[in-house]
Amino acid sequence: MVVIVAYGCEDQLAASLHALGPGLPVVVVDNGGSDRAQRISQSFGATYVRPHTNIGFAAAVNVALRGYREPGSDVLLLNPDACLRATDLAKMRDELYRSSDLAAIGPRLVNPDGGEQKELWPVPSPWSTLSGVIGATELFSRRWFVSGAVLLLRGTAIDSVGTFDERFFLYAEEADWQLRALRSGWRVGLAQDATAVHLSGGTSADPVRRELLFDASAERFARKWYGTFGWQLFRTASILAASRRLIMARDSEAKLIQRRTIAHYWRGPVRCAQDLDGVS
Repeated sequence: MVVIVAYGCEDQLAASLHALGPGLPVVVVDNGGSDRAQRISQSFGATYVRPHTNIGFAAAVNVALRGYREPGSDVLLLNPDACLRATDLAKMRDELYRSSDLAAIGPRLVNPDGGEQKELWPVPSPWSTLSGVIGATELFSRRWFVSGAVLLLRGTAIDSVGTFDERFFLYAEEADWQLRALRSGWRVGLAQDATAVHLSGGTSADPVRRELLFDASAERFARKWYGTFGWQLFRTASILAASRRLIMARDSEAKLIQRRTIAHYWRGPVRCAQDLDGVS
């Protein structure tokens, strides 16, 4: 089963469904409640689901997992701003089943112009964030997770690890699920022979809101996994790391981004996010 969580960007949704091609069971959960998204989804033979409101990414995925997935079956999470061909999905599945302990696997991600994107990221922790103060996050990271833009989940791993944590409205939900899997003895990885085209940030037209939601999810992640002390350490390290990037920034836009990050973590990203409609 393929799960696509949509919110606006109907043209990208159409391109994603077109690239995937016919023959696969697809569930589109539309947090945007768009009539056009419904028409597009149904024209490609996808099952269309419209929640009563924007319930967030993790909750939308769970709607599909709980209501449309057969027990034990694999699930492809596919962003509407990503295009994956069925042949590349087949390569991902072949790679997934080469190892019995792989819970999730992603493809190589490229920009529309062919430039490569980063697929593997350090699992956030107070220690990796502290090392980011000196620009060495990846050197001190023990665990890594795969980008959720295109992510194939093994069915037995879903049955074992469970569904997504709905406390994450947007961002960090895939890191949380994969960390749960990693701590249970599973692994995650990449299918180097499979490629997906990804328009990074393409599902959000508001970069300020996107930054705030990202930071709020980082706070929730840190509090969940490392407790109050771990969060305060994470918060302090985030402010110091953003201050370092602010000093090194060369243009006004980059400086503004770092100032916003400092402001978010100084007050608390979740508190800031509570001022936005639909985010609690």
